[in-house]
Amino acid sequence: MVRCAGCFLHQSKRVVNIIVNLCGIGMIIYCLWLLKKWNDGFSQMLIVTPLPRPWFIYICLAIGIAVCLTTLYGHVVANCDSSSSLCIYIVSMCSILLLQAGVIVAILFKIDWAWQISKYIDEHYKNFQNFLNFHLIMCRSVSVVVLVGQINAVVLAILIWAIGTHPGAHCNSPDQQERRNFTHSFLVPPNSPIPGCSSEFLNGRLSQISLPYLKDGSSQGCLSYIKDVFTGLFQRRNQF
Repeated sequence: MVRCAGCFLHQSKRVVNIIVNLCGIGMIIYCLWLLKKWNDGFSQMLIVTPLPRPWFIYICLAIGIAVCLTTLYGHVVANCDSSSSLCIYIVSMCSILLLQAGVIVAILFKIDWAWQISKYIDEHYKNFQNFLNFHLIMCRSVSVVVLVGQINAVVLAILIWAIGTHPGAHCNSPDQQERRNFTHSFLVPPNSPIPGCSSEFLNGRLSQISLPYLKDGSSQGCLSYIKDVFTGLFQRRNQF
């Protein structure tokens, strides 16, 4: 069965939100670990001057927290059928992404952190300097990758808003309607009426079934027919 475009976009948005959310959690854990390594490394050095603030670590940590919050907001909007809430989500996410992109460019790329770090680390701690330079590149790369994932989530939200927010509006094919009725039959109470099975419908079907065997107005024809059916079944079993 070919799924409709609305359901596919809704499921894709949920999957993208989950992946981006996991990346945000990983960024938080990674930045906390890197901040601990920064403090431990500089504590072993006898430096009199005040240490520089590791703003590239702080910015990466803030991006991870913002990513987790925005993806949770995206999960709430994904389960909402209101086009107005989806439009508010799109506008707010575009503003956040523009601010996030500006901070990434201004802090992580325009500032020469390798030169800033080299001013406080001498030749005896080259390994620590190389360690910081490597993770500086990692912070830049992870921030850009997560930003691309957030942009994909916003693009999916725009497509959903363009075609309609409710996925059920695109799933009105007969096969899917039968599947929903079949699933609904297991969820209703035992004494509740089944959709599409009214008393008039059942009476009509029973009258059609019993008509050939109840022409004389009695139940003898139906009972004899049932007896003949079971007798034939037992005879076939005895033959095998």
